[in-house]
Amino acid sequence: MTTVEGLTPAEGLSPLQAAFRDCHALQCGFCTPGMLVASHELLAGSPSPARHEIREALAGNLCMCTGYVNIVRAVERAAAASGP
Repeated sequence: MTTVEGLTPAEGLSPLQAAFRDCHALQCGFCTPGMLVASHELLAGSPSPARHEIREALAGNLCMCTGYVNIVRAVERAAAASGP
């Protein structure tokens, strides 16, 4: 099982974590660990997910601050950064 702490490489933030920061995809931080882990799992199985796939993968995580828009953008950015 991977935890949010296990997503961070020794050299700094992962592309996904950096995308969350750069896209302002976190606010209070309550949902952030679940969003990051769910996004990481999605990208591991589907490196270029469609927007509806991202939303479906994140549907089980509740966020009261961002409205998911920036979170979805962050996952799209991370996918693009990790792509071919």
